Amino acid sequence: MSLNKFFKVFLLCSILMVLFSGTAGTGEAPRPEYVPAAGVVKSFGYDFEYNAASGTLEIRNNGSRALFVLGTNKVFINNNARFLQKKTVLKDGQFLIPADGVDIIIVYLARKRPSWQYANGVLTLRGESTRIRDLSRQKKFGPGSRNYPYDIQVIVIDPGHGGKDPGGIGYNDIEEKDIVLEVSREIKKELQKKYRGKEIIMTRDKDVFVSLEERGEIANRIKPEKNPIFISVHANVSFKLDASGYESYFLSLTPFDEVAREVAQVENSVLNFEIEDHNEYIKEIINRIVDIEYRRESAKLAEFIQNRLNGTAGPKTKDRGVKGAFFYVLRAAKMPAVLVEIGFVTNKEEALNMQRSDYQKKLAKGITEGIGDFITTFNRTEAFTK
Repeated sequence: MSLNKFFKVFLLCSILMVLFSGTAGTGEAPRPEYVPAAGVVKSFGYDFEYNAASGTLEIRNNGSRALFVLGTNKVFINNNARFLQKKTVLKDGQFLIPADGVDIIIVYLARKRPSWQYANGVLTLRGESTRIRDLSRQKKFGPGSRNYPYDIQVIVIDPGHGGKDPGGIGYNDIEEKDIVLEVSREIKKELQKKYRGKEIIMTRDKDVFVSLEERGEIANRIKPEKNPIFISVHANVSFKLDASGYESYFLSLTPFDEVAREVAQVENSVLNFEIEDHNEYIKEIINRIVDIEYRRESAKLAEFIQNRLNGTAGPKTKDRGVKGAFFYVLRAAKMPAVLVEIGFVTNKEEALNMQRSDYQKKLAKGITEGIGDFITTFNRTEAFTK
């Protein structure tokens, strides 16, 4: 066996022995069941982001990342799942991680063999030298711990498809890309009238092709402290020509039902214009689950929009409800994000309605009012933590 291979085997065995042992391997007193995450993270000086709404803690150092999810025993290391012996918990306003979670932070982020103890608010690390870190002095982070105002400052409107991608083609060869662009323009006008101090961004304002990745990049250029939100506007298609109605989606790895799965497949078909082997792309995206951070807020945004559309779209169309499905454009945006299907271009009556300016304004009004409800509630409840 080569020296290099022997070293790798030795290092792997050392990590496994520590991760699956109940103590630090020093022969001293057993380690506690839980340790405050805030103290560990801040005492090491690692970058971190805590999302109170979804209960996720992301820790970053040396190009590596660990994502802990409150109330579960899962931790994701560079998008690969690991399982802790116990679930993370919230107690007295503190995010607590089990002892093997501390091991993971030290091994994968500090790249050192963990040997530590914790007692009376003090974390003791042993190795090349002994370092004492007083966790009792570290500031807590838990619900409501964002260090920036609870104000939605930027709204991104994403008209689906465009250019060489027509989207759904319906009655009398009506193309989805044209209808959703007009409705999106009306949404922007409504938002600008209602919120003069907020920035309204459109991913496209003319008939051009914008890839799903580019749409996400446009949104993700916005600083997180501006609390941006993302609304993608689409129109539906169906082989059932009498299918009608509007529906709002938030990101979910598990589709709400088979219809939701089919809608996602149709809207995701734009990948055929972007990359040759999109099956590998699908696997890659599914393995990344950082989207969990914004899922709860996205579901709320979808609910508010759907409720308001129910009041403006009129009685001749159908409220199809709020659903979860896997849309790539939502996955790409690192913020609360929803996809709104405003009607069916394959339904003659709805297709003709969606071409009318007055009906486009009704749809835009409903979506704008739903966004307004979300903004008000987001601010009042401090990101849905109260």
